[in-house]
Amino acid sequence: MSSNHDDLSNRLRHSLDRGAAPELSPELVTEAGTRPAPHMATPGRTLRIAGSAGLAIAAVTVGALVVVPALSPRAPLFTAASASSAPLGARDAVSSSMKIGWWVDYHYTAGASLSTEGGSGQVYRLTVDGSDPEERTAELAAALGVDGTPVKADYSDETYPTWVVGPQDGTAPNVSFSSYGTGDWWYSDPAASPVYVCDPSVTPEQSTEYGCVLPADAPANLAPSADEARSLAQTLLASTGYTVDAADIDIYADDWGTTATAYLSVDGQRTALSWNVSWTNTGELSYAYGHSVSVQAQGTFDTVSPAAAVDRLSDGRWFGSAGPDFQGGPIMFATDLARDGATEVDAPTDAPTPAATDAPTETPVPTDIPTETPVAPDDSTLVPVDPMPEPTPEFVEVTVDNATATLVLLWDVDGNAWLVPGYAMQMDEGWWNSVVSLVDGVIALPEPMEIEPLVLDPEVTN
Repeated sequence: MSSNHDDLSNRLRHSLDRGAAPELSPELVTEAGTRPAPHMATPGRTLRIAGSAGLAIAAVTVGALVVVPALSPRAPLFTAASASSAPLGARDAVSSSMKIGWWVDYHYTAGASLSTEGGSGQVYRLTVDGSDPEERTAELAAALGVDGTPVKADYSDETYPTWVVGPQDGTAPNVSFSSYGTGDWWYSDPAASPVYVCDPSVTPEQSTEYGCVLPADAPANLAPSADEARSLAQTLLASTGYTVDAADIDIYADDWGTTATAYLSVDGQRTALSWNVSWTNTGELSYAYGHSVSVQAQGTFDTVSPAAAVDRLSDGRWFGSAGPDFQGGPIMFATDLARDGATEVDAPTDAPTPAATDAPTETPVPTDIPTETPVAPDDSTLVPVDPMPEPTPEFVEVTVDNATATLVLLWDVDGNAWLVPGYAMQMDEGWWNSVVSLVDGVIALPEPMEIEPLVLDPEVTN
C-alpha cells in the first residue's frame, strides 16, 4: 500500500512539470458557470488520500481552472490644474513661488550631493467642512459679530457659490463664505481704517508708508502687541473652528497696525494654507480670513529621488506651493501679496510731471493745405523695413545642491485642494522653488502650456 502511495505521489509531481497549463478558450471560461458541477464516483476513496498527494491534487486543480486576469494600472488620484485653466480658488493659491519665465530660461542640474534614492509619502485631500453653506455662514457671522441672515452673494454662481452676511456695498462689516475649494471665509470692517494722511503732495522725504504720513496729532499706535495679537488671534480663529497654538502664530507689525498669520499644519509641517487676522493702528479689527477644511488621508505613494525631482523644476505642471518655511528671498517670482503675507513693496506713488517747455499751448493751423489728392508712391520708392527681432531669453545654468522633503499644496481641475509629497529647493540667490515628488502616474498632469512667440504685424510696425 505504501508503494502505491509513493507511486501516486511521483506521478502527481511529474504531472506538475508538464509546462504551462493549456490555454482556455473564452467560451469555456465564460460558460463555466452554466455547466453542471462534476461528481466524483467514489468520494470516500478520495477522502482517504492524505499527505502530499492530497496537496498535489489541490495544486493541480487550482492550476488548471483558475484564470488570472491582467492587472489594470491604478487610475490617477486627480488631474492637476494648470495656472491658466485652474478654477478661481486654484488660481488664487498658485503660490508665491511661481516663476515668471518669459525672459529668463533656467536650466537646472542636480548637484552631486543630492540623493538618488526614492521614497514614499502620504497624500491628503482637503474637503470643505459642513454640508449646509447657509448654516456655516451663519456660524462664521456669529463668531465674528456680524448680525444678519445669510444670503447668496451678488457675484455667486453655480461654479463659485458664495454666501454673505451683512451689506455688500462696503458700508458696514460683513462676512462671506465660499462653499468650494478650501471653504474660504472673509471678514471685513470698512470703518476700521488706519490713522494716516495720504496726499499726493507728500514728498518721499516726508513719507513713512506708501506716500502717506501720520498726522501730528495722531494718537499712539493702539494695535495689539505681538503677544496680545497671538492670544486674540488664537481665540478668534478657534471660534471659527480652527485650532492653533499661540506660539505657532507669526506676527508682523508696523505703523499701520498688527497682523497675525497661522498656517495649517499636517504631520508636523506648516503648509501653504494660511489664516490671517489684522488690526489697524486704531486698535480695531480690520479684516480676517481663513478656511473651513478637513484633512483626509488618501494613502501612501512612492516618490522620486531628490536628484530626479530636479528635472521637474523646468516644467511648471509639477509646481506645488510649499509652506512658509520655504518662502522668501529676492522678489524673482509672481507674488500674491494678499495671500502670502508680504509686507512691503516699493512702488511710485505719483505719476511723473512733464518737464516744462516753451512749446505753444495752441496747435497752429497749417495754411498751405494741398488741394490735390496725393498719389500713392510706386513700390520701387518704398524703403524695406526689417521686422523687429523676436525677444531672446537669457539662459541661466543652476546647480541644485539641496532638497527638503515637505508637503506642497496642489489644486485639481475641479477646484479641490490637495497636500502631496514634494521637495523644496533653495537656489543660490536665496529664493525657493518647490515641486511635487510623486512618481509618474499617481496624478495626471494638464497639457503642457505652449507660449507662442510674439508676432508683430508689419503694417502696424511700419
